[in-house]
Amino acid sequence: MVSITFDQQADFQFVYAHLIKDMNGKQKISVNEEELTLSIQVEPYNTKLCYHISQCIVRCVSAIYEKQWMKQILMTKYLYQDKDEIGEITAIAKSIGEGNKEELPGAVRYTNRMDLLLRSTVSCIEQGGTIMFDSYLRFRTGPYRTLLTELIGEAIDEYKLEQEYQNFVEALRQLLKVRETIQEKVVVVFDHSYNLYDLNGKKLNGLYEPLDDIPNGLSLDDIDPEILLPLLILAPKEIYLYTEDVDEGLAQTIRNVFEERLCFFPLRLFKNVF
Repeated sequence: MVSITFDQQADFQFVYAHLIKDMNGKQKISVNEEELTLSIQVEPYNTKLCYHISQCIVRCVSAIYEKQWMKQILMTKYLYQDKDEIGEITAIAKSIGEGNKEELPGAVRYTNRMDLLLRSTVSCIEQGGTIMFDSYLRFRTGPYRTLLTELIGEAIDEYKLEQEYQNFVEALRQLLKVRETIQEKVVVVFDHSYNLYDLNGKKLNGLYEPLDDIPNGLSLDDIDPEILLPLLILAPKEIYLYTEDVDEGLAQTIRNVFEERLCFFPLRLFKNVF
């Protein structure tokens, strides 16, 4: 017999609902709503049933506690207090944890964090007896919470990089606002590398004066010299960018800086037009 006693009504109801759903009436669950206790008869070596019970508990931790613990880590370990910053960082952590940041070295281990918690939970359930859910949260989630702390650290690094990038883009926008237009319309082609043309198909690479009005806090070394710097110098009112990869990093920066001045077109159309 495994009995789980909860301190919180929400935890009790969550686990009970998922147990009923998972077991589909195949296993009797004894319920004591007054004491917030769930009891299930588990035969020796019934690994499958222990696994199902553990899954329900892990889902409860994921749904109810993970975000709370992330906020707690940010506030106590990293001393963040601003609600907006905390919200943005936890959103980034969730994105990393869901496997949406595969470019980060070792990010896959964060997507497997629930497996780590599941193994610990199965071990607890297999021992049987009475389990205090509050004690389980305190003593059985250690490795998982350690990994969660590391995940938050990764998210903070990503957040800071994003802030730096947004500041960089804003500085370029401000620079663009004070630039006089030298070339009204330009064509940018990305086919493994970038090239710049006028509307007659004449290459513009290198046919411009250097940029000498860099604002404070921005360095020429920060600006891509291949295409972004020429575009800032020419300050065109319209940019036609031909590419098959609109998500390429520099293409996205051009979009973010020039905004409504930029139009994307498929690369194959460039050969037809020129």
